[in-house]
Amino acid sequence: MNVRRGLWFLIVFLIGGVLTAGCQQLALLVPEESIVAAPVADENAASTPITASLVLSPLVDLAAVPSVGAPPVQLQIPELEIDVPVVPMTWEIVTVEGERTTRWTPPEDAAGWAVNSAGVGALGNVVIAGHQARGEAVFEAIALGEVEVGQKILLSDETGATATYEVAAISEPIPLFGASETERALAAAYVAPTTDARLTLVTGWPAATTTHRIFVIALLAPNEAE
Repeated sequence: MNVRRGLWFLIVFLIGGVLTAGCQQLALLVPEESIVAAPVADENAASTPITASLVLSPLVDLAAVPSVGAPPVQLQIPELEIDVPVVPMTWEIVTVEGERTTRWTPPEDAAGWAVNSAGVGALGNVVIAGHQARGEAVFEAIALGEVEVGQKILLSDETGATATYEVAAISEPIPLFGASETERALAAAYVAPTTDARLTLVTGWPAATTTHRIFVIALLAPNEAE
C-alpha cells in the first residue's frame, strides 16, 4: 500500500509539474496590451539626443517641406499589401520597472497615429504604431521581417493628399522589459521629434507575442508624380 501511495504521489507530482510548465509557456505567448513609447519628459533633464545612427540624409529639399501637416487617415505599403486606416492614438502614463513612461494604446483594427507627432508630409517625425499579434494585426508583416529598405510607404490625409516615404532603416528588436539604459534611450530617440521629415512605424516583435519592439524609419521622398 505504501509503495502504491508513493507511486501515486509521484505521478501527481509529475503531472502537476508538466501542467505548471505548460502554463508558464502559455503565459509567455500572451501579447502585451499596448506598446510602451518614450519616457515622460523631465523638465529638469536634458532631452534624449538622437544617436548618430538615426541621423539620415534627407531625400527632399527640407526648405520646401511644410512645417505643419494634417493628421493621417490611411497608410499603404504596396509591396507588403498593407492598406490600413489610421486613427488618432493617445497614451496613458504608467510605471514600468519603477520608471514613469507613456504607454500608447494602439487600436485593434487600425494603425494609431501619435497625436503629438508630425502630420502628413510635414517636417518632423510622424509616429504610427500598430499591433502585430492582436486584433487585425495590421503590422504583422513588419514583425515577420518582410519590410525592407527602399520600400515605399504612402500616407494620406482626409483630403486625399498623399505623401510618399521611403524606408531608410529598420531597428533591431529592443526589449520591452528589462532593457538597458542605452536601449531605453534608443527607443525614446526613435519616437522623438526630429528636424527632418520622416515617418516612424512602431510595432511589437516577434509576430506571435510582444517581448520586444521594432521601429521602421522612412524618409519623406518625392511623390511618384513629381
